[in-house]
Amino acid sequence: MYPLDVEKANSVIWESEPLMAFIGYRITEVSQGRACAEFGHGRNVQRLGGVLHGGVIAAVLDETLGMAVLTVNDGTDQVTVELKVNFLEVGREGPYRVCGQVVRRGGRLVAAEGEVRDASGRLIAKALGTWYILRREAGAGR
Repeated sequence: MYPLDVEKANSVIWESEPLMAFIGYRITEVSQGRACAEFGHGRNVQRLGGVLHGGVIAAVLDETLGMAVLTVNDGTDQVTVELKVNFLEVGREGPYRVCGQVVRRGGRLVAAEGEVRDASGRLIAKALGTWYILRREAGAGR
């Protein structure tokens, strides 16, 4: 199953989640329990003052950590239960690299952690989150 065809994964993500296409988010690697992606410092990711928007940081961490969780998911779907993000530095220089890895896989819950770094390797943000493994697709009847 791994390495995953990242171009195919990016096509699926961009088609099903237009926000990621808007951001310019691209998966660069996926392996068992781990995922990494990149995105630039274009106008679509900036807030007032030309710095990286905190909402973008949270979104790419959710997406990337979720991709890492997907590699250990034996169910049909998954949802984010919680995501805590510590914003450590102002992002001014892309491209940015975001990586996440599974910390622990339980029966239905998976914990993952990740970080965002700028083009110089400076740590911009750290995250810790929990995902719930669904046994049927999200939105399906009880």
